[in-house]
Amino acid sequence: MRVRHHVQQLSLGRRVALRALAAFLLMFALLRAITAIIHFQLFPHGPFRDLVTATGLHIHHLFWGILLLMVTGFVALATREATWHLRVAIVFGLALALTLDEFALWLRLADVYWSAEGLESVKAAAIAAALLALYAFGQPAWHAAAREAFGRKAGRRRR
Repeated sequence: MRVRHHVQQLSLGRRVALRALAAFLLMFALLRAITAIIHFQLFPHGPFRDLVTATGLHIHHLFWGILLLMVTGFVALATREATWHLRVAIVFGLALALTLDEFALWLRLADVYWSAEGLESVKAAAIAAALLALYAFGQPAWHAAAREAFGRKAGRRRR
């Protein structure tokens, strides 16, 4: 209960970043686990299989991530309601994970998910998570560092 109180005291931007970060990290871990189950056929008769259309087309989860990013971008631009921004942050985090999990695919335009180049996706995801965490958790630390470095409140100018 106490954590909820502290989170509600944060600025809207930081709460959005926290929600996006949590959704991103959970979805990225889930995606990696599911793709490993599919790739290594850990449960051959289970619910996770390589999905291919009748014409032989494999739709990567990058596709769904891009669609969700487009939707969340539009909703974020179309509304100014704080509650919608908090909701959209979760969907944005999911979409970001779907997209960055296949970063190496769209960087190289080749399916390199399980090769050495596929680690570029993990590196890109780590950078995205670090940037979200830096904003969500680091803002007070950056303000304190600025106050210490400049000897005054961050953001205020001396007259």
